[in-house]
Amino acid sequence: MLKYKIDVIKELANIGINSNVARTSGIFGQSTMAKFKNGDTSITLDNLNRLCCVLEMQPRDVLKFVETDKDREEIIAKIPNKKV
Repeated sequence: MLKYKIDVIKELANIGINSNVARTSGIFGQSTMAKFKNGDTSITLDNLNRLCCVLEMQPRDVLKFVETDKDREEIIAKIPNKKV
């Protein structure tokens, strides 16, 4: 499962980007800003690229992978010869 390492909304606010600025400038749409606010990492690579660009960060600075039981059961267990 991917999780944010940072508070995206707070980091955007630090550089002057709020929901209104994001929407009117076209940087991020309302639904993407809602995902940031709710900690939802199901964003497009384009939006991750935009986020990294405006925050001057690398993807590894923004996201981290935390393995869950669901990951082990639904993904890793399907790999032949892979012990879970």
